[in-house]
Amino acid sequence: MGRANAARSRSTNSVTAGLGGRIRALRLERRLSLRTVAATAQISSSLLSQIERGEASPSLVSLVAIADALVVRPGVLLDDQLDDGEGGSPVVRRADRRVIEDAMCRREYLMHLDDPYLEVAELIIEPGGHTRPHLANHSGRDYGVVITGQVVVEFEGRSETLAKGDYIAFDADVAHRTVNVSKSPARVLWIIAHDRSEAAAQRRSGVVDG
Repeated sequence: MGRANAARSRSTNSVTAGLGGRIRALRLERRLSLRTVAATAQISSSLLSQIERGEASPSLVSLVAIADALVVRPGVLLDDQLDDGEGGSPVVRRADRRVIEDAMCRREYLMHLDDPYLEVAELIIEPGGHTRPHLANHSGRDYGVVITGQVVVEFEGRSETLAKGDYIAFDADVAHRTVNVSKSPARVLWIIAHDRSEAAAQRRSGVVDG
């Protein structure tokens, strides 16, 4: 009963409900093509189309990039009940974690989603699951520690296998992804330190002609 209640509580905090519709509405309002927004956010047009139709869930990195492409704060893309921490409690209770979930990876965010400095998430990756379908990079630096299970962090031409208690850190401009090739679920604490430099801000705000 307790576990079922917890699952229901987490599902009410999903950030994916209605997300695609809000993205599409803002894109059309700004008269931007799928291709232009996808290029600016550095994701594929097909993935953006799937997100708009509710068939795929973006990582928070991609969500922030899409918001930048639409020239809005990330919170605008989320539901109206979002507490971004400004003037509110600095604490995020476990039951109040915001969740992005798809068949490949569940992300439970431990922080307020509008935190400008860090993305802190507990990743639950089922056997055969992954954080993204292909290698991709972004600004900032990634840090991860395996809580349970085993995962493989893939890079171009190499990979690192991590088991319980293992830690990894690397510059996120190196294309990467995390996969679970084992037969058991894995839980990983993943932290992204955002690049707040002026150059990174210019990259985020600049429009890429697709």
